[in-house]
Amino acid sequence: MHTPVRDVKALGGDPTADNSSLYFIDADHPYATTTASILTSHRSRSKWSHLSSLPVPNPLPVSAIAAIPLLLRHRPNVALRFHLFAMRHLLPSGSPPPLLLSVSVTHVAANSRLRHAALSVLASTAHHYPHSQIFTALAATYRRFSSAPFVFDLLLLAYLRSRQDTIAATSITRYILAAGARPLPSTSTILLRSLPSAAAALDMYHEIYTRPCSRINSQLLPTVHTFNSLLLAFYREGKCNDFKIVLQEMGRYSCRHNVCTYNIRMAAYCDCKDMEKARGLWDEMVQEGIQPDVATYNTMISGYCGSGEVGMAEEMFKDMEMSVTDPSGTTFEWLIRGHCRVGDIDMAMLVRADMRRRGFQMVAEVVEEVVNVLCQKKRVNEALGFLKEEMRREEFVPSQGCYEVLIREFCDQGEVELAMRLQAEMAGKGFKARREIYHAFVCAYEKTEDYGMAERLRKELLVISDEGE
Repeated sequence: MHTPVRDVKALGGDPTADNSSLYFIDADHPYATTTASILTSHRSRSKWSHLSSLPVPNPLPVSAIAAIPLLLRHRPNVALRFHLFAMRHLLPSGSPPPLLLSVSVTHVAANSRLRHAALSVLASTAHHYPHSQIFTALAATYRRFSSAPFVFDLLLLAYLRSRQDTIAATSITRYILAAGARPLPSTSTILLRSLPSAAAALDMYHEIYTRPCSRINSQLLPTVHTFNSLLLAFYREGKCNDFKIVLQEMGRYSCRHNVCTYNIRMAAYCDCKDMEKARGLWDEMVQEGIQPDVATYNTMISGYCGSGEVGMAEEMFKDMEMSVTDPSGTTFEWLIRGHCRVGDIDMAMLVRADMRRRGFQMVAEVVEEVVNVLCQKKRVNEALGFLKEEMRREEFVPSQGCYEVLIREFCDQGEVELAMRLQAEMAGKGFKARREIYHAFVCAYEKTEDYGMAERLRKELLVISDEGE
């Protein structure tokens, strides 16, 4: 296996000073020194035009071009502009950027804390060179530029953010570890959240934090955000029993919970409808002096609504308002769902009115629940009016379920023409009539003794069944 760290160590000495090395940087080349002089001594308006008129040696070695950012390292913005100048004027059109030039300007940007610029250069470089080759080049030139340690984190982030390549990112992490260092906790957190499974995230956590590291300090220890990323990974896979593994690690580092930690743990209990334990965590959080946020309230409100305790959800909402925590659209959606699920449609409509006054709108799934309950209460005309009112919003697209509930109810009430208009509208939005809708129309036509239409629909239903619907 190709191991960049070993490659760098095998170079010996300073590879940037060895003219036989791939990483040779020729800071004494006449073009490099002249260019640096022009860019540091001329006025900003004239220096680039003056540089454009400077004769360019043929050939111009990459070692000379890469030396210019080094000579401009105390003027990082000028070095970054030179990088663009070199790409447009000194290199063949359409050719990939020389790796040595890219890593040189990356070091300069990183050392000046121009994080976004360094990430941009690395993301572009990653399209042309393997991650192992880029890492090796950064490591080989690191000391010459007196670079910032987090330059390797930036390479890792470039693959996570622009390329979304977790395989390359994990390889880079292992290169960093093999060099006796660690990624920053913030970088590790992003890496752990990007991994495809909780098991992979936990394994990577152990790789980063349980192996010896020669450069450990308090700034490289895992933080609460690191542990929250692991908790979230287990929560998403429904493996909440494994929370104890993460909580033990938090205890080992004496890492205190924050509001996000409690939110994830409470969400797990709410999903299981164990509101007593969820409330116990709430009380513990408050005793610790941690202020609940909107996500905390929404988690508890959704839990109470899901377990049928809508009164408790309303009490939680009142507490939310008293604590001056602004509710979100999700807050009202859960309250509406809670009232719908216990059959209190009038209260659900009052919450919906409050929601609209505050500028929030319902998503299609919640609209469908309201329509469904109104139809169950035999208030089908009100349900249709409610749906039409929601459809006046340009961004709202009703679900197929909304149409189907209304069509079945109108068919059951003998309003076949109105049901047919709804079915045509549903088809116009790209929804195909399913088996249940055909059955509803067949029953409706039989009630009106229109047996011919009922038979035609039965034949259509058989064709649909033969085609696998």
